[in-house]
Amino acid sequence: MRLQTADAFILGTHPLKERDRIVSLLTRDSGRRRGVARRARGARSAFLGTLEPMTEARVMFFEREGRELVSIDSIDPIRPSFPLSKDLERALLLSAFAESLETFVSDSDPAEPFYRLARHAMDSLFAGAPPPAVAAYFDVWILKLSGLFPSPAECAGCGRPLERKTTLYFDENRPGFIEAECRHGEAIRLTDEGAATLRTFLSSPLDPQARPGGVAELASVARRARRNFLGHELKSHRVLAEVLGA
Repeated sequence: MRLQTADAFILGTHPLKERDRIVSLLTRDSGRRRGVARRARGARSAFLGTLEPMTEARVMFFEREGRELVSIDSIDPIRPSFPLSKDLERALLLSAFAESLETFVSDSDPAEPFYRLARHAMDSLFAGAPPPAVAAYFDVWILKLSGLFPSPAECAGCGRPLERKTTLYFDENRPGFIEAECRHGEAIRLTDEGAATLRTFLSSPLDPQARPGGVAELASVARRARRNFLGHELKSHRVLAEVLGA
C-alpha cells in the first residue's frame, strides 16, 4: 500500500453503503481516478464542503496494487468552487465541465493538458469572464485535446486550405469545416465574428476582460461535434440548455 499526494479537481461523487462516497477525481499525472471517502456522508464528516464539482484540492490517498479504487485519506481544498455556485449559470457550468472531463479524460493516463484547461476555465470564471464565452472555449478545447475538433484551416471536403477571408461552414456529417463550394445539404455558417473568435480561442488563452462575439455559434458547433462522437448529448449540457435556453 502506497500513500500518494496529488492535486486534483473533484468531478463528482456517488453514494456507497450508508456513510461512504465514491469520489471521481481529475489528477494531473494519472488522469481520472476514483477513490472511496469513508464516512463522507455524515453531518460531521471531515470531507464536508470539499466535494463540490470542480473544487481544486490536494488529495492524499492510499493505493493498493491491482485495485481500481484508491482509499482517500484527506482532501484539502486549494480553491473551492462554492463561491461560483451561488450563480445559477456558473453552477450549471461547473457540472457541465465536470461531466465533460469525466467523459473525455482517460483513466490512469497523464492528463496535464486537460488539467490546465480545467484550471484556465476556473481562473476565467473567478476573474469574471462571461460564462457563455468560458463554456464555448472549454467545449472547443476539450474536443480538440480529445482529437475530435476539426481544424478551421483545411476544408474537410476537398482538403484545400481555408483562408481567413473564406466563409466557414461546419458540416456535422463529416464532421468538419468546409468552404461554400463543398456544401451538400445542411451546414452551419459561421459569421466573420464567429470565425475570428474561433481562431482566437485556438491560438490564445481566454481573456477574462474580452467580450468575444459569435460564442453561440461556437457552442453550437461544439455541441454537434460532441453529439456526433458520443451519439447523444451529455446530461449536464441538456440541463444547461433547458434551464438557460442555450
